[in-house]
Amino acid sequence: MNNLNFIDLFSGAGGLSEGFIKAGFTPIAHVEIDKKACETLETRLVYHKLKSENRIQNYYDYISEKMTREEFLKEFSNSEISNSVINTPIGGDNNKVIFENIDKLLKKKQVDLIVGGPPCQAYSLVGRNRDKDGMKNDSRNFLYKEYA
Repeated sequence: MNNLNFIDLFSGAGGLSEGFIKAGFTPIAHVEIDKKACETLETRLVYHKLKSENRIQNYYDYISEKMTREEFLKEFSNSEISNSVINTPIGGDNNKVIFENIDKLLKKKQVDLIVGGPPCQAYSLVGRNRDKDGMKNDSRNFLYKEYA
């Protein structure tokens, strides 16, 4: 199987990406609104880089707090990894910025697959605004259109 490339939208902390990476796909970009989730994504991308280079002990040193996050990223991350995690809300004028960032990452690669799942919080009974119009007024309900 040829190495297939993918983009992960509404990435969260990257659970879906983990499965695709383990199946042999290569991530081109992750687009996520939450900063902490983006930090996790970046850490996992460095993990996969170190694992592929047989330098996984460096990751274990980081998670056992032998180095700070800043030291870890400075030493083992690269611009392609950090640029591939796009911490921007999907929709409206942001889409132009997201597309431009992804275009820079493509170089001579092609996109074979787009994965992701629009936020489900607005559909969940947990934490939903109990107002009868609460769900209609939650902009997250319409993010599936951005995915499409």
